[in-house]
Amino acid sequence: MHNPWPHRHHDGSIHYTHCCAESVEILPACEEPARSRVRTFAAAAGAALGLATLAFWALMLSAPPVSRAALDPAADGCLTAGRLVRAWVDAEAARRARVGAGPDQAAFNEVLLWTRAAETACAAGRIRQAVREFQSLERLIAARTAPRDDPER
Repeated sequence: MHNPWPHRHHDGSIHYTHCCAESVEILPACEEPARSRVRTFAAAAGAALGLATLAFWALMLSAPPVSRAALDPAADGCLTAGRLVRAWVDAEAARRARVGAGPDQAAFNEVLLWTRAAETACAAGRIRQAVREFQSLERLIAARTAPRDDPER
C-alpha cells in the first residue's frame, strides 16, 4: 500500500486515496479551501480601495478651475471691456453652428483665439494688455460688421 493522498472539497470534507503517485495526477485536483477565496476577495477589495484613494487625492491636489468670482476687483474693468466682444463672438458662433462654416472660417477662428487669449490675460491679472486686445478686437469687429458701400449700385 502507498501513502494516502488527501482530497479536500468545498463542503470541508476530505477523502483519501491510496494510489500510486503516477495515478494521482489523473484524479480531480484538490479544491481550493474557503480561506484562500476570502484572501482573494480581501486583496481585490484592498486594491479597489487603494485605487479609489489614489484617484481621490489626485483630484483633491489638482488645481481647481478659476471662476470669475475669484478675480480681483481691478479685473472688473477688463471684463466690461470684453463684454461686447464676447457677445459678438457668442452670437457669431451660434450663427455658424446653425448655418455651417462660411468662407471666412479661418478669420473667425483667429478672432475666437484672440478673444480667448484676451480673456486669459484678464484672468491672469494682465489687465492693461487685455483691455488693449479687447479694444483692438472691437475695432476689427466694427470693421467687419459695418455696412459696405457697393459701387455697382
